[in-house]
Amino acid sequence: MKTRNIIVLTAMVLFCSCSDFLDKNPLVQSSAETYYSNEAECNDAIIGIYSIMQNETFQLAPFMLIGDGCSDDTDIGNAYSEAYSWLGSNFMQMQRFETIPTNGNATGLWNQAFRGITWATMAIQRIGENNNISEAKKNQFMGEAYYLRAQYYFYLTRQFGRLPIIDHVLTYEEYYSPKATIEQTWGHIESDLKKAADLLPEKSKMTGLDIGRATKGAANSLLGRAYIYQSKFQDAFNVLSTVVASGEYGLEPKYADVFTLEHENGIESIFEIQHSISGTGWADSNEGSILSFYEHDADPDDMVKWHNGWSMHCPTQDLVDAYEPGDPRLGATVIFPNEFFDGRINKNMASSTGYQPKKWYIPYDQRSQIDQSDCPKNIIFIRYADVLLYLAEAANETGKTNEALAYLEQVRGRARANSTEANALPEIKETGKEALREKIWQERRVELACEGQRFWDIARQGRAGTIMKAYATKYNSIKGSSFTVGKSEIFPIPATQVTNSNGTMEQNPGY
Repeated sequence: MKTRNIIVLTAMVLFCSCSDFLDKNPLVQSSAETYYSNEAECNDAIIGIYSIMQNETFQLAPFMLIGDGCSDDTDIGNAYSEAYSWLGSNFMQMQRFETIPTNGNATGLWNQAFRGITWATMAIQRIGENNNISEAKKNQFMGEAYYLRAQYYFYLTRQFGRLPIIDHVLTYEEYYSPKATIEQTWGHIESDLKKAADLLPEKSKMTGLDIGRATKGAANSLLGRAYIYQSKFQDAFNVLSTVVASGEYGLEPKYADVFTLEHENGIESIFEIQHSISGTGWADSNEGSILSFYEHDADPDDMVKWHNGWSMHCPTQDLVDAYEPGDPRLGATVIFPNEFFDGRINKNMASSTGYQPKKWYIPYDQRSQIDQSDCPKNIIFIRYADVLLYLAEAANETGKTNEALAYLEQVRGRARANSTEANALPEIKETGKEALREKIWQERRVELACEGQRFWDIARQGRAGTIMKAYATKYNSIKGSSFTVGKSEIFPIPATQVTNSNGTMEQNPGY
């Protein structure tokens, strides 16, 4: 059963509440200086750091708009959808890769993630000084703070590139620090994750209210992902192998079960952003996920039972065509036009592509009946199949062909076992490094489709420009039409940050 403990508590009031990382407000307020005096206060502080991940502004661009919508996998809905009028022009600017530094949809992550970094840094310092809590709890809280700071930095680094390093509570004079090198930025993430892995318990030790919190496996998995993004394939192979060897994780027998409420925080889950119905207001005011509502259909002829959404995450024909015949993952990912699903015929009238997504869909009887933004749907950040495919990629790049094929086969084998067609998804036996690389990348696309990973994958693989330019040509689309290699793989720093820093904060090249 899913346990909810990521709640905005007193800690959020006690910390600096500035919305801007570069606001010149003291980070250490008097109330924060005297906080962390006991285990309950330390726990509340850590929960406050988690809570930022629930926010719409934190999730929307990394997962939905950029992660999928700026790739060849999904698109925004048509004029039937309120999303089209709400963010159509801003989003299309992003899809063309003509994003300007004042585009709030593209830059909103900055303030959210740096707030998390600030709070985590405060927690690391204050909890580290606390001798009034047990060693086990102190290790857990410190490990969580290191993990969360690294995760916020990871989101920022893949979207904005090199960043200022915050490894202690800043003094007034230390504001507007210049950006570090990209190597130093990644090194900071690696260092925090290694500390987190040393301190955190394994997933099997997390029970009751601790279910859903960061674990040793989550820290090592994110460290492996950080290595993959830097093409440090041997390092990635080494650390991700420990995740497999731990025996803490496995694949759900049925692929579609991964995305149901009943299997959240299950055997395949390594880290999920926790959500639940709270009934406390719209979007960031509640504990629910708004992304599920954003991807539901906005069918104008079906206004009953809150079936409507905003159609912001419509799978493309290109993605549908990417699946092999008989691959059951297609049906678990895409709602087809006129498909009978969740008790109705889905017309998909607000979809620009004809398709609607299924993975983040919430069946009507499991939704809030009051507020559509209050959905009890966790957002998956890392799952075991992701780790296996990273391992396949790392093994292939380091000459371990047989191991690469074995990890790849675990993922394909699960999908094959779910298929109703006898000859679906034959085992891959390719041994050529370049050809096998392409097959592993293709497997990532179909296994992880609509999970917010596609753009980040093709960008770190160095082929986003080729793929998006080809998409624009093939479909006569604006999407990808202005992609500039060496620029468009990352997005602009918010204009206010550059202006307020008086030149210390450099804008990213080309913006």
